[in-house]
Amino acid sequence: MSIVSMEATVILPILKKKLAFLSGGKDRRSGLILTIPLSSDQTSLEELSTTLDYLLSIPSEKCKARGFTVIVDGRKSQWNTVKTVVLMLQNVIPAEVSLVCVVKPDEFWDKKVTHFCFWKEKDRLGFEVILVSANKLTRYIEPCQLTDDFGGSLDYDHSDWLNKRLIFEKFTKESTSLLDELSVINESDKSTSTNKDKYVHSHELLSELQQRRFNGSEGGGGGGGGGGGGQAGPAWCPMEEELLAQPQVIKLLDSLREQYTRYQELCRQRNKRTQLDEIHTKVMQVVTWLQGPGSELLKTQQEIGDSMRAAQALQQKHEEIESQHSEWFAVYVELNQQIATLLSIGEEEDVAELKALQQQLSDVCYRQATQLEGRQNVLQAAQGFHSTSQELSQQLDSLLGMLCADVAPADGASIQQNLKLLEEKLQSVEAGLASLRQKGNDGDGADV
Repeated sequence: MSIVSMEATVILPILKKKLAFLSGGKDRRSGLILTIPLSSDQTSLEELSTTLDYLLSIPSEKCKARGFTVIVDGRKSQWNTVKTVVLMLQNVIPAEVSLVCVVKPDEFWDKKVTHFCFWKEKDRLGFEVILVSANKLTRYIEPCQLTDDFGGSLDYDHSDWLNKRLIFEKFTKESTSLLDELSVINESDKSTSTNKDKYVHSHELLSELQQRRFNGSEGGGGGGGGGGGGQAGPAWCPMEEELLAQPQVIKLLDSLREQYTRYQELCRQRNKRTQLDEIHTKVMQVVTWLQGPGSELLKTQQEIGDSMRAAQALQQKHEEIESQHSEWFAVYVELNQQIATLLSIGEEEDVAELKALQQQLSDVCYRQATQLEGRQNVLQAAQGFHSTSQELSQQLDSLLGMLCADVAPADGASIQQNLKLLEEKLQSVEAGLASLRQKGNDGDGADV
């Protein structure tokens, strides 16, 4: 069964058993060393096969092409189990195995039988099998490429390796998922609020991955530096899978940065579009009200009143209309400031749209303000007309009173005085009448 795409979390209980592992060591052909530490307990071949399938999914094809040296540690196991495991390798990794080193116990197994058995199977297996004691293993593999189980100096901590694999797979899975999501978002122009959090989390995963062996230090078991007692440990060398993971992580992160930059630009464009749409909506609200209800209010107010009291009532009504307009003019001022700000920092493709909105808003508001001012001038002229009419009426009443008075003058001087007074009042009436005509003409000129 192949589980190339199997995740470590799925088979975590099996991997924790350390049925097989890649220590990072290499043989003299630069092929990876795969170690199978058989125990005294019965080994589950199915679980071993699962472990091998997972381990073999990690190295690159180029790395696999150099072949594997497999160390089967049979010092704690029975010969039949060792034989079964060796035969199983031809089904799991037949093409990649170049050499199988079976580490034998010092006093068990019949040497003649074991050699004869593997000799019979050599052609069918397709790889060489040698029996060797632990202290002779350095004949085939350099000590620095062997773990301390075989007297070597290569440091390997299975728990640390497994933890690092979980971190790496989590990073890869979540980063790939985020890349797919960002790609869909950038293509479909939709967004979610969690993308930034996911992007930040990917950085955290990368940091967690790097703080272990990627930066040359151990966060878990065996370290590449000094121990707690001040005794220097063996020099640490990154495993090939770790070296392969670094560019993969960096490539994923670069792709994330690229997609996230596109996403941020998309959000910026969307926010800008939303802001423009909001301004457009508010502009149209102002324009619609001024050209609709606002204009209708002014159309209903055409009278000037037939008396001072009526003119004053119309003036009060006009002030109420002005108050309603003032609220919309305040919105106009605010919008005009927003548009001016956007124009100062706006991009070229937005300038034409913003200027068109600004011009439309200004034109409508200016026309409406002009009509309000004209109506106010008419009402002021009407009140002035009625005020002058009242004064003229009073003067006429006084003149008529003098003309109709039945009083005989006492002498010629009295007659002259009365005539002069009458002439003055007549001139005053004529002046008042001329003023009234002028105000009437002014009112006609100011009428909207």
